Amino acid sequence: MLVVLVRHGDAAFSMPDAKRELSARGREEVQSAVATHAAFRRKGAASAYEAGVRVVVSPLLRAQQTAAMLANEFNANGSRFALITDDRLEPDRDPAAVFALVDQAQMQGITELWLVGHNPLLSTLLSLLADGELNSQPQLATAEIVELEIDWVGLGCATVGYRA
Repeated sequence: MLVVLVRHGDAAFSMPDAKRELSARGREEVQSAVATHAAFRRKGAASAYEAGVRVVVSPLLRAQQTAAMLANEFNANGSRFALITDDRLEPDRDPAAVFALVDQAQMQGITELWLVGHNPLLSTLLSLLADGELNSQPQLATAEIVELEIDWVGLGCATVGYRA
């Protein structure tokens, strides 16, 4: 199974935090990251976005906007799917709850699970899945996309296949 972590683009500062929108720079970051990832997919052995894809997104506005831009790329490649909003992807949520989300998707036959959210959660997930320990990987930058190849869900179970 492929687990793809996507951090939202740069967001304007405002209150409340849940309503912060992507800045112009953030929209550019997301467009660039999505285009770079799409080019990687076209070049590499990885197939185009296909039917076994599920995209789960934090309810916070900046993550929703990032996911919508990602969906546009998927749609351009002929894939159709719904964005699933899940509060387990909010910034300070328990990584164990996301492990359960990944495990559930794997048991349902999902081949690619895209998680669109925030730091510190995504960076914590990356470190735990890739190395089995906290803070072992550099923090995800805004609009960064990381692909993790996993066979089972647990500490140190993942291999990083793409990071940019």
